[in-house]
Amino acid sequence: MTVQEKEDAVKVINRVETETNTDFQENISEKKEPLQEENIKHEVSGFSLSSIAVKKAAKKNNRPRDKKENLPKDSFDKKSLLKFWNEYSEYIKVEGKQNISSIMKMNHPDLISQSTISFDVANEMNKVEMTREMKYLIPFISEKLNHFGIKIEIVIKKRNQEDSIYSPQEKYQYLLKINPSLDKLRKKFDLDF
Repeated sequence: MTVQEKEDAVKVINRVETETNTDFQENISEKKEPLQEENIKHEVSGFSLSSIAVKKAAKKNNRPRDKKENLPKDSFDKKSLLKFWNEYSEYIKVEGKQNISSIMKMNHPDLISQSTISFDVANEMNKVEMTREMKYLIPFISEKLNHFGIKIEIVIKKRNQEDSIYSPQEKYQYLLKINPSLDKLRKKFDLDF
């Protein structure tokens, strides 16, 4: 890279940095000419390290910015939350994400406060999958409920080993807890267990 090309690259980078100022942003909105990669290609070689920095700066500059301070935060109840939770679950099932859909249907979300929702999952893997889905779920729920300050906490709920019944002996012991007269029936018919 020649000295002239380096100086041009530095000028472009400095120009991109100055465009982030609010005064300059107003000028850009009037001109309606955003900084794009095509404009930069002529000034910087596409194979240089400085071009990578320029491209990243251009992408960052062109990204739409949301003003999160002025978004509505309407109140809602658990019934409307469940309605849109199930709606999203059905939507992603149709999209081919059956695993996420089944995780969402395993438990109902709990409304802790107007901005905090708690959702219990069975294990770490389910937590990872739901965490990945949050970037799509939170905007969907926020838009439907018209409450843009929602946070969803994912909690791993430990299950007791008692909940899992595998062998016939474990099944019999479980049924015996529910109905003690079952033992009389087993003795009367001389059954093994």
